[in-house]
Amino acid sequence: MKLKELLDNVTYKLIQGSMETEVQSIAYDSRKVVRDSLFVCIKGFKIDGHRFIEDAVSQGAVAILVENEDISVPSNVVVIQVTSTREALSKVASAFYGHPAERMNVVGITGTNGKTSTNMIISSILETLGFRTGVVTTIEIKRGNQVIATDRTTHTTPESLDLQAIFSDMKQEGVSHLIMEATSMGLELHRVDDCNFHIGVFTNLTQDHLDDHGTMENYLKAKMKLFKMCKHGVINMDDPVSEMIKEEATCSIMTYGINSEADVRALNIRMMPEGSNFALSIYGEEREVRYRIPGTFSVYNAMAAAGVCSLLGLTIDEIVRGLESVEGVKGRIERIPSPKGYSVFIDFAHSPDALQNILQTIRQIATGKMITVFGCGGDRDKTKRPIMGEIAGKISDYCIITSDNPRSEVPLLIIEDIEAGLTTTGCDYIKIEDRTSAIEYALQIAGTDDVVVICGRGHENVQELKDRVIHLDDAEIVHRYIINT
Repeated sequence: MKLKELLDNVTYKLIQGSMETEVQSIAYDSRKVVRDSLFVCIKGFKIDGHRFIEDAVSQGAVAILVENEDISVPSNVVVIQVTSTREALSKVASAFYGHPAERMNVVGITGTNGKTSTNMIISSILETLGFRTGVVTTIEIKRGNQVIATDRTTHTTPESLDLQAIFSDMKQEGVSHLIMEATSMGLELHRVDDCNFHIGVFTNLTQDHLDDHGTMENYLKAKMKLFKMCKHGVINMDDPVSEMIKEEATCSIMTYGINSEADVRALNIRMMPEGSNFALSIYGEEREVRYRIPGTFSVYNAMAAAGVCSLLGLTIDEIVRGLESVEGVKGRIERIPSPKGYSVFIDFAHSPDALQNILQTIRQIATGKMITVFGCGGDRDKTKRPIMGEIAGKISDYCIITSDNPRSEVPLLIIEDIEAGLTTTGCDYIKIEDRTSAIEYALQIAGTDDVVVICGRGHENVQELKDRVIHLDDAEIVHRYIINT
């Protein structure tokens, strides 16, 4: 493909070379440059891609896309300058893969909590009704029921080049509906600029990712970008920022809620250990739903999914049939029963609001003691640690503070930050740094009818330490303990 075709929708300045140059591949990582590549110099938080131009040229790059004008490369290498290589990469990647998002129904989901679950629910409903779906989440990338192995460079929304490659693969394999998480960083860093969203979803906004955005205002602004790049929006009216999103949105808006007047509502909710029953109302038309996932927050996810599916043309009866077929998502309020009579719930909750939601949900259905095992991630917002400690202490009968993903921080210091909030509640607790030992201790002391809630890591199967990454899966630890005892 010629450079002039790749950059057709990009404002640029040609520093040297010809726009007639043919390009066979694109890379933003110099290690992935091959012969006749376009190398895009991305300025990251820690590494500036401009530093690797020489490596890229030696690997066979025929063209370099830069922000810096003062670049010295051989005269046979094309140099093109743009204001933002991140923005340009998205457009170039979309062009290179033939704009695949324009040929699918793409749904983007943003919010602090519920993105992955809502994604999986929408996909499940559509698959039940015979549609071919693709999903892009922080857990995995799937085409139908097939997990797609990818070389992921981030745990959040993939970089735009990788995302467009995924879209291209999905379209070639017959996917008609693609549902993806549009994270705040994915939106802020222009990774989803050319996703051609048919529908955008807002779940909620609570304290998280302040290490990335600095303030809640910046965090909200990043998420609001989605509703200026989609045709239709589905917004949670029970969240305080919903009115602000509606005012700023340039798309049509469908609303959902429990406590607010909304287009999609859940009425007469009845909670049970095995799920929840409620009346689903879409524009005033009601049907009863038997939903197999417990928790008020799970009902919110179901309503968001119902709104999306309604906009996609499904009838309320089709939506109910799909909702009633939905099974749980790994690491999201995942229940593991024990032969000894206690139950274990594993959840990804790693923010104050998410922790409160899961613990309040389990509190409603627990008949015995509630034992909570949790920690907080290192190199992330420190202000939420005592807040989460206080939340856990107020709702639980007993807490075990342990290590999450400490990363470069000292695990015991993170635990002490959490402890500062927990001690204000009077709840009994113990500190066990090793997460495996902490989980096993919780299971050891659990009695008949007790509930053990393990929060923070959910689906994750590795733990990030200061000097290494080790295999660690909360569900595996639980299953192994139950089998061996």
